[in-house]
Amino acid sequence: MAVITLKELVFLNRQRSSPLAKFQASELSRQQQQFQLLVRQKRMGLNIEPLLNPQLALWLEELESFIPGIFEPRKKIYLGSRWKAQLQINEANYWLEVPINAGVVKNKIRLYEWRIGSAELNWSDRVKLWVACRYLQYQPEDLKLVICAFSPEHNGHVKKIRSCKKDYRATGQELESLLKEDTSKLSLNEVDKYPNYLTNIDEIEEVKL
Repeated sequence: MAVITLKELVFLNRQRSSPLAKFQASELSRQQQQFQLLVRQKRMGLNIEPLLNPQLALWLEELESFIPGIFEPRKKIYLGSRWKAQLQINEANYWLEVPINAGVVKNKIRLYEWRIGSAELNWSDRVKLWVACRYLQYQPEDLKLVICAFSPEHNGHVKKIRSCKKDYRATGQELESLLKEDTSKLSLNEVDKYPNYLTNIDEIEEVKL
């Protein structure tokens, strides 16, 4: 049974839509990686003050106001957990693995994302919601995603998105179509090489604490 990571899925999806495109690291993606790392380090209680500039310090302060308790170790907030969901296509079985930031709010699991850029739902978010619904055995409408977006030009803002059955079914069909199309052309060993080339914001992979 093959395990396909989110980074591999993102790569396959982008190759299908833009087969000749080459995705290169950008200054924004490097800044995003730095921000993600600082959030994890601060959550672990490490001293990150020497690594901060005024912009990063502001974003961390805003993030804490958007997700109260994110930097308190006793709070039930988990960063970079690996969740898997099974997808069967014909006779092939796949485990789709995604990194999830999650917290417990009023005895319900809530998903969190924070990024530099737009708060609009992107393809990676949709895949995470689909996997999370299966992993938790939640109905789509019972799962909420909170996206915290930051920009050098604007104040940070939050968007709360609740999944729905229509989007859940559409994402599942899209994933099935994607894997049917691309795994017929590529061996899984070749797919395993793809993450080395994924550097765009949507493709940055979280690391478990």
